[in-house]
Amino acid sequence: MLPLRHQSAMHLHWAILLTLLDQHSTAQARTASAIGDGRIFDYVVVGGGTCGLVVANRLSADPHITVAVIEAGNSQLNNASVSQVENYFTSLDTDIDWQYQSTSQQFTNNRTLTFQAGKALGGTSNINGATYVRAQKAQIDAWEQLGNSGWKWDALWPYYLKSENFTEPSLQQLESTGFTYNSDNHGYHGPLHTGITNLTMENQAHVILNMTAQAQQIPFNQDLNGGDIRGFSLFPSTVDATLNIRSDAARSYYQTIMHRPNLFVFENTVAHKLLWREDCSDSRSAAGVLVRHQNQTALTTIQAREVILSAGSLKSPIILENSGVGNPRILKLLDIPVEVDLPAVGENLQDQPNTIMNAEFTGNFSGYTPFVMYLNALDLFGQDFDAVSQKIAADISTYATAISEGSHGTIQATIVERQLRIQADLIFNRSVPVTEILWVPAQPVILAAFWGLLPFSRGSVHLAGTVAKSTPDLDPVPVINPNFFMLEWDAILQAATAEKVRSLLHQVPLSGMVGAENAPNVTKVPLGADVDTWLSWFKEIYTPNNHPIGTCAMMSRELGGVVDPNLIVYGTKNVRVIDASVLPFQIDGHLTSTLYALAERASDLILADRQ
Repeated sequence: MLPLRHQSAMHLHWAILLTLLDQHSTAQARTASAIGDGRIFDYVVVGGGTCGLVVANRLSADPHITVAVIEAGNSQLNNASVSQVENYFTSLDTDIDWQYQSTSQQFTNNRTLTFQAGKALGGTSNINGATYVRAQKAQIDAWEQLGNSGWKWDALWPYYLKSENFTEPSLQQLESTGFTYNSDNHGYHGPLHTGITNLTMENQAHVILNMTAQAQQIPFNQDLNGGDIRGFSLFPSTVDATLNIRSDAARSYYQTIMHRPNLFVFENTVAHKLLWREDCSDSRSAAGVLVRHQNQTALTTIQAREVILSAGSLKSPIILENSGVGNPRILKLLDIPVEVDLPAVGENLQDQPNTIMNAEFTGNFSGYTPFVMYLNALDLFGQDFDAVSQKIAADISTYATAISEGSHGTIQATIVERQLRIQADLIFNRSVPVTEILWVPAQPVILAAFWGLLPFSRGSVHLAGTVAKSTPDLDPVPVINPNFFMLEWDAILQAATAEKVRSLLHQVPLSGMVGAENAPNVTKVPLGADVDTWLSWFKEIYTPNNHPIGTCAMMSRELGGVVDPNLIVYGTKNVRVIDASVLPFQIDGHLTSTLYALAERASDLILADRQ
């Protein structure tokens, strides 16, 4: 029998929970009844994920603005596999994961890969690793070089802070875990909770890893979220440290405002395409979105004054294509009339190849492991830095030609070359980190998951032709071709990282706890192996990092952009894209933090346009 005070606390807890559930049920009933009822919403947001719910929250804060959110999944606020961060892997490959399949990858033994993405209110923030690490300052500043006036670090910084609600760890937590931070780098009043979990690993694991890193001139980074992420550090997570639960987009940006009478969320509803107004202007104007609810076979229209696509890098471009916005050559093959000639839609796909090495381990550690190293090109290549830099500079034109040919000439080689040279400048002249190593030192093995942060390979996402032509009433399906390891730089980068992992495993003091290497092992990949030998192993075991970006890139139209600096799709008046697809090239850190900031700034841009 619980003491009375605990019983009272428990009753209060359940009373609050039931109130929230009742609010959610009321909201569901209200929104379901609004499908197809003829009302015109000021904004229809397609995708209730990380960015979509930020935008819906900020716009609906004005009671005179009506907002509808179309979400293919539903609420997971009471799903313990989501709320408990330590249950992260249990949500993958379930019905709240899209489990997108790639095409056979011609550069990696024709493997077919699975891309994980959240199919739920809150999107991928429900199923990701909850890592909160911002980008490198120089990378955000580079966006302006692509025609994105106003998009730079100093402009985005206030929105990083606006979104965040950082919980400072206790002194005991700081001492036992080794976590450090700079209070100036964090926001304390935003909706998104960040901090460290109560399960963070203790037992001096951080000391061993830090000493090992410093023995190889890898500095300790007090706080990864100030615009310079190089070094060894412990990262915060998107968690409510008080309750020790995940702070996903639904819990952060929707749960507390779901009762707003001007906010409608259509769960279990899939967006098919945009509908266009009949006008004769050069720019097309969307009239609404054609959708299908899971309990219906017929398609229904949700009318809008403005449409915001936030369906993610693998869905937003195919909704545009299904609506007649894209490459005329591709649209013709799909029997879709061209509404806007915009060849770059669906091109420029970039993701990072994730690889895991492991070795036997005797360290007696347990708990959640927030240990990470961000290394730049000099850290990786050392005395070979100049030679690698010169080689890549000489090869960029060849790389650009390969990417252009891979897009069937959709993207001109000269345009791609300009993008790649900006990336190369960041890597070899601006010293931005190029690789990430996540450490999991948990007996009986130590794992090192790593990926090159800034790959050059480019792929594409397009609408599946069989669905579009033969069964147009079926939900749109993407054809995903990431072209992993298409270009040699990506293999060079991944191999150099693998060599660095091996070197660190053999570095005192960590080496005193490390036994035989299990994967790949020195028989499969001998010590000092060349890039081709490493690549043979990578091809067998790598997976997508599930950080896809770039398919509706924010760049000037002449450079292959899809949206302008106000995130409006070129050739339209009232269609925006606000999600990871607008990022022009990969960034350091993890996408989540930057996407929240991007959506916060985008919301202000939209509100400013109303004035």
